[in-house]
Amino acid sequence: MRNGISSLIATYQRLKAQPRNLLAIAILLSIVSLGPSSGHLPISAGASADSHALISLYADGQQRLFSTDAATVEEVLKHAGVKVAKNDLIEPAANSPVPTGPFNINVYRARPVLVADGLQVHRINSAYQSPRLLALAAGLVVYPEDKFHTEVITDIVGAGSIGEKVTIIRAKPVNVKVDGKVRLIRTQATTAGQALTAAGVALGAKDTVSVDPSTPVTPGMSIGITRVSEAVVNLTQALPRDTKTIPDPTILKGQSSVKVAGSDGQKTTTYRIHYQDGVETGREAIQVVSETKPVTRVVVEGTKVYFAGSVEYWRPQVEAAAAKWGIDPNMMLRIMNCESHGNATDVNVHTVNGEHATGLFQYLPSTWRSAGGTNDNIFDGSVQIQITAKKMALYGTKPWACQ
Repeated sequence: MRNGISSLIATYQRLKAQPRNLLAIAILLSIVSLGPSSGHLPISAGASADSHALISLYADGQQRLFSTDAATVEEVLKHAGVKVAKNDLIEPAANSPVPTGPFNINVYRARPVLVADGLQVHRINSAYQSPRLLALAAGLVVYPEDKFHTEVITDIVGAGSIGEKVTIIRAKPVNVKVDGKVRLIRTQATTAGQALTAAGVALGAKDTVSVDPSTPVTPGMSIGITRVSEAVVNLTQALPRDTKTIPDPTILKGQSSVKVAGSDGQKTTTYRIHYQDGVETGREAIQVVSETKPVTRVVVEGTKVYFAGSVEYWRPQVEAAAAKWGIDPNMMLRIMNCESHGNATDVNVHTVNGEHATGLFQYLPSTWRSAGGTNDNIFDGSVQIQITAKKMALYGTKPWACQ
């Protein structure tokens, strides 16, 4: 029957495209109106070649073909005498405009449906054919993983209704902890292993699962997956140099020098590293790829300590030096007392050209070196007495401001 309609509609469109064929269209419509004996659908007596739309209407198990000037689907149904109840479904919608040419309108009648969700049963009247849409029409929340069973009610007394029954087969909710996240999945699977497969959770060769894969699925159960992996890598580590200290009694305490700079070593080792969920749980060395031994750093540190003393402590050495160079020992002792109070380790807090006056007779380091001393013996009281006695024999006390 539908093939006959399609053929008729195609012929109608072909003829209507040419205005001179209006008579042929009228003849075509009249032929079709001959009724069931011709094997075609009945067409209303009011069909006209001048009507702008040729309607194919399916309602209440019958299909009718007619032309109309109605502007909307609702007007077409009204003119055709088709009444629409509250829950009936119209395709397209009642307010849809009717275009020029062939146009299909379907009216689906609402019928009683029982929607069973576990122990709850919902009674609705709906024109929907899809079980999922029927469940939604009953105000239920359904998930993509839920399934449905549809049947015609045969036990009318037991069901308390006629029509269809839709039973929702709920997917079970399962919490899956994997890759650092917790996923809520819904599944129709019967075992934990099947549930993971259905959810697209791939297991590595060494991964572990918190439950046996054959464990039956129960609503709300939790399944944990631990990702187990390993990697073979080369790691390079520094080998810090040691430091060796050599004491030197010829150098003042507090002074030091680097005899050998030394160097750090380096070692490259191949390891097999084990991970669980991306966290290292252990490692084992496989082989040493290369190794450079560290070189020890050698530092020389002075241990020599100068005695500070006092004016009276140094008096015997001053008198001996003065006698040697033919000068007055009291003059030397007076200058010493004025400059350092007899402290051989004294360093003046003030600077002259960036230098601090130092020792018993407060020599600037540059002056001390020009007088024959060295940086290593500027704090040596005995050396200062000898050099000063010679200097005073040559120049007197003029080089010293403190008299």
